[in-house]
Amino acid sequence: MTGPARRRVLLDACVPQWLRRELTEFDVETAQFAGLDQVPDGELLVAIEFRFDVLVTLDTGLVHENRIAGRPFAAVVLRVSEQTPAAFRALVPGLSAAIKTALTGEIVRVGGK
Repeated sequence: MTGPARRRVLLDACVPQWLRRELTEFDVETAQFAGLDQVPDGELLVAIEFRFDVLVTLDTGLVHENRIAGRPFAAVVLRVSEQTPAAFRALVPGLSAAIKTALTGEIVRVGGK
């Protein structure tokens, strides 16, 4: 008997690639590795449908200018005051929790104001 499937997570091109090593409880792929790092936002959202459960991004425009509601994945928007490794590592517990609980079509914000 197998356990529940691990959530499939895509780190957008604007998110540091090394962050995937901090999220070991999920199947994490970077946009670059998936060949999606040069894809325009609207096309990216279509391309990840049914391939990933959660999109992690820093790009607030991506989720506000494109409809996420009704899509078969959730989006997690990271908000950091400075883009340093320490600032991103401080978000990992909240990011992990958001990845675990985010519902399809939902936008979850993690960190900052």
